[in-house]
Amino acid sequence: MVIDTSLILSIWFEEASGAWAADLLDHHAANLWMSTVNLTECLILARNRRPSSWQQLETALLSSGISFVPPDVQQARHAAEARVRFPLNLGDCFAYALARHLNDAVATCDRDFRHLDIPVHHP
Repeated sequence: MVIDTSLILSIWFEEASGAWAADLLDHHAANLWMSTVNLTECLILARNRRPSSWQQLETALLSSGISFVPPDVQQARHAAEARVRFPLNLGDCFAYALARHLNDAVATCDRDFRHLDIPVHHP
């Protein structure tokens, strides 16, 4: 399962969907993937909202067992296609691209993913 930034941040910022997101990650713990673009997005947003503790999120993510995947040319193509076809931001486009590349589902708390052509886990 590919993890979108919003899923991690819902847990980190203790949002309403955070408990659902944590349960989903626990259930799929053996098969979690994240684009390094989404990792970057998580760290930027965490640093902006919690400047004193964003490094704790970085440590937690890097030791979590999630497989971090840097985008390749094919994923860049899928991301560009997603931007044209769906109303996704850059990070969302790379979560979508990785899921397409892996033929897997995306886990997200972001409603922008509801019209994708791939499976989506959403609260």
